[in-house]
This record gives sequence, C-alpha cells and structure tokens, in this order.
Amino acid sequence: MRHTLFIAPLAAAALILTGCTAGVGGGGNTDGGEDDKTPVTLTLWSFFGDREKAVIDTQLDAFTQKYPWITVKHVGGQSDDTMLQAVRGGTGPDVDLSGASEAVPSYCSTGVFQDLGPFIEKSQAAVDTILPSTLAYTSSGDTRCAMPMLADVYGLYYNKDLFAEADISAPPKTWDELAEVAKKLTVRDADGTIERAGFVPFLDFSQSNASTWTPGWGLDWYDESGAAAMATDPQWAAMFKWQKDLVDWYGYDNLQRFVAGLGNEFSAENPFQTGKIAMNVDGEWRVAFIQDQAPGMNYGTAPIPNVDPSAYGAGAISGTTVGIPKGSKHPEAAWLLAKYLATDTDSLVQMTLGLRNVPTTSAALASPEVRTDEQFNTMLDIAANPATSAIPGSPAGSAPRELVGQFAQGWQSGATTDLTSGLQDVAKQIDSQIEQAAGGIAP
Repeated sequence: MRHTLFIAPLAAAALILTGCTAGVGGGGNTDGGEDDKTPVTLTLWSFFGDREKAVIDTQLDAFTQKYPWITVKHVGGQSDDTMLQAVRGGTGPDVDLSGASEAVPSYCSTGVFQDLGPFIEKSQAAVDTILPSTLAYTSSGDTRCAMPMLADVYGLYYNKDLFAEADISAPPKTWDELAEVAKKLTVRDADGTIERAGFVPFLDFSQSNASTWTPGWGLDWYDESGAAAMATDPQWAAMFKWQKDLVDWYGYDNLQRFVAGLGNEFSAENPFQTGKIAMNVDGEWRVAFIQDQAPGMNYGTAPIPNVDPSAYGAGAISGTTVGIPKGSKHPEAAWLLAKYLATDTDSLVQMTLGLRNVPTTSAALASPEVRTDEQFNTMLDIAANPATSAIPGSPAGSAPRELVGQFAQGWQSGATTDLTSGLQDVAKQIDSQIEQAAGGIAP
C-alpha cells in the first residue's frame, strides 16, 4: 500500500461542506449501535483493490462475527474525489478509509468527516493506545474526525554486499556521512556515465522528498503564528544546499540520464533491488517487495540520517485513516466499525501481516507475530520512536508539499539559483493556498 495524495479533493472539500459539522447521530439514524443492536448494513468505501481489498475483507468478516447484527458492504477502488462528491450529493458511505492523511485537517474543518469526540467519550475507546504520531495527523485543532488504521514509515535501505565491497561497516547516521558513503559506492565510466549510484539525491526520486526528509533535517513547516517557515527556518536552506552539493558532484545531466534508464519503482526492476543504487529512502512496503521480487538480496534497513546524531532513529510517518462521513445513515454502527479497525489489536496485527504496513497501536506494534523480520522490525522501531512525525496538516492538504516539490525540481536542476528568494516565494505561495482553502476558495 502506497498512499497517493492529491490537491483537488482538499479544495473540493472546502467548497462542499464549509462550516458543516455533525456529532453522535448526526446525518442519519442512530440504530445499529450496541444499545439496540438493530440489524443494519454499513457501506464502507476504501482505496484498496484486488489482493489488498481481500485482506481488509477478511477482517470485516471478523468484525461481523463480533457484531453479528451489522453487515458490511465494502466497495474498493474509491478515490477521495469520489467520496467528496458523494458526500455532497448525500450518497456517501457510512465509513470511509482514506489514504490521504494530509487531507484530514480539511475534512475536520469542513465537516466532511464527523467529529468523533462524542463517540470516543461515550464508548471510552482506548485512544491512548494509538501512536501519538498517527493521532497527530487524524485531527485538526481540538477536533478529531478520523482514526489511524495502519501507517507507512520511511527508512534507509542499503545493499550489504556493496557496503562490504567498499569496506563500509554500517549505514550512515548523518547526512554528511551519507554523502561520503554515496561517493564511495558510486561507479562511473571514464566519460562520467553513472553505472551505479551510491544514492540518488533528487528530491523527487522514489520516496525521497521534503516530507520523508523532514525528521532527518528537523524542518519546521510552519512558525508559531501558522505561517510557512521555509524562509525563516535555516534548516530548509541547509537541506537544499546539502542536496544540491551532492547533485552537482554527480552532475545534474549525468544523474538525469542515469535515472531515466532505471526500472520502475514498483516492479521487479526496481533499481535498488537490481543493484543499480546502493542506498535508497523507501517505505516499509519495500520489505515485502524484496521478499517477492528479489528474495536472495542481502540488504539492511536503518533510520534515515539525521543532522542531530542524538535524534537518530526517528522518521517520517503517514497512513490510512478511517472516518465517518457526513450523512452516514448509521453513525452508531459506523463508529463500532471505525473503532474496531483503529483499535482492535488482532485485526491490526492480521492486516499488518497481510498488507505489510505498520500497525498504529502500541500493542499491535509490540506483537511477536509482526516482529519476525529483521528488516521490517527496523521500520516498526522507527514508528515507535517518540520523535517520528508526519508533516503538519493544513486546510490546503497536500498543496504545501506539492509546492515544495516544484521548487526542489527547479533548484536541483539549476534553473533556480537564488535559494533565499526561492524559499521566500514558496512560503508565500503556501500561505496563499492555506488562506484560500480555509476561506472556501479552491487552490
């Protein structure tokens, strides 16, 4: 499972439901709860398809065994765009699984997802068992309108055989160490053509981007007033300077030609799996891909480097969220399903084993059933690290991340040369997007 985030649904949310809210029972009947056990059928929408949908369906079967008066109709392959349009038309699902965790603040503030606070209070749900880093991206201010259900975390994958050939004993813990190791592991032809890259420093390659690098650089996305901090937090400039130095060492054109010839990230020709790249930032799902596509590969996993050695071990996190959309016909029963998917230890463990994502409660994270693989355990430890975090959400959803990514492309290519001015422009654009989204104007 890889989460694809969009700007468009977040803009649509602001236009669709600005100012709407709902609490327990809001938007429909209250039947189907534990108090009356009236038989109901819930509609669950998700972005899962094929094999992954089947994993979810197995847990839905377990849910109906626990709550036999509730039937769940699971419709997979649904985008957030589709969900938002359905909610606007009054035909939305009772429960929604979204992969756009950055969208949650918008869904909370506009009422796309109902406020779960009353449900949590009434049922005394064990929210304190959920990882704080995932609770952070499922709320907006004091409003919790979603719960986390599995997460993606990002670490450094490295080829142990190539490390041994270069007499490198351990993965780098700082960015300067990574640059040094990357150069040792890089192989070029006489004309400069890259045959093997120690590390690809592009901020739009594989899972390397400002979001996944944020904990490692200690980046502040916003200041205390809520304004974008790219121009005021010196770590942003430090990150981009480090990145450009390594790009220039390779040569931008050389690196571009190298990347253009690499295999698809999600195929058996993934360049890390084929030995074309010695180190790469990737999500926890890569462990399952390697087991399937390159089972004999000798590799290791580690946290991404950190500018502060004492903070080494943390990483970036994002994930699936479960919410009850406005207009849910059976919100009491919908809450039972949302609570089950977010907090039931056995369900989370089984979904982790089936989907190879990271569980989002402390009990599931510590389960011996999921801690059976050394490489995957690293990703579980990153998730459990108290300093692991997601980039802060905003009413503009993924727009801030997209804008930083656009700037990074111009910077690494050399088209943008004034870093200070460029970061100031990015911050202004982000502030404008947030202001427009908060005011109900599409970005």
